[in-house]
Amino acid sequence: MCQQVQTVTLQTAVLQQVSEFAANNTVFSVHDITVAIRQKTSSGELEIPEVKVQGSSFRFDIPHSKVKALFDELYRTGVFDPNYRLDRVFNGTYFEYTPTALASAVSVPTPSHAPTPAYVAPVTPAPVSVTTTTTTDKSISQTNANRIHQYLTNCIAKNFRPTLRKVQSAIKRNDAIPIPSCEELKQYIASIGYSIVDDPDSVSRAQVVTN
Repeated sequence: MCQQVQTVTLQTAVLQQVSEFAANNTVFSVHDITVAIRQKTSSGELEIPEVKVQGSSFRFDIPHSKVKALFDELYRTGVFDPNYRLDRVFNGTYFEYTPTALASAVSVPTPSHAPTPAYVAPVTPAPVSVTTTTTTDKSISQTNANRIHQYLTNCIAKNFRPTLRKVQSAIKRNDAIPIPSCEELKQYIASIGYSIVDDPDSVSRAQVVTN
């Protein structure tokens, strides 16, 4: 029988693995996430094109530092919060996370559906346009558009409504790409089909409707 291979982003692979640990009530570290993803790519269970390498004895280069950066970003921006609580304890060397499922928790396979257009379509009718954006809003670069799309897709999978401030934090990287203001994010996200729930006191606290 042929094994079905999932093609996902590294961020989605991290989401999936954390969900798997949570479903099994497994205490884990970020290193455990890295090891599990490496094992799955090595066994052919996962394909992660963004970290694929050529001319090497191994097909995928998955640096722990990159997995840690992605996990820390997801943890900081609250993507995990609607489905399970992650209690964090420092053991003297690194943090260990104990997941506790909440009543609204979804099944483990859910994150693997996040990047597929069929899953996103009910909320944003044309998600593909984000990666080939034709927006006239010059304040949003193609790179930021891709990051926004990926983050909101993950929020949809987690049934989580982020604030514009959380979206802004989620797309920050250690590069020279300027980060749009919350007002610019609001205009762009609305232009690609999402509804925005305004906050009377601050635009940064306005929520993107993803559920």
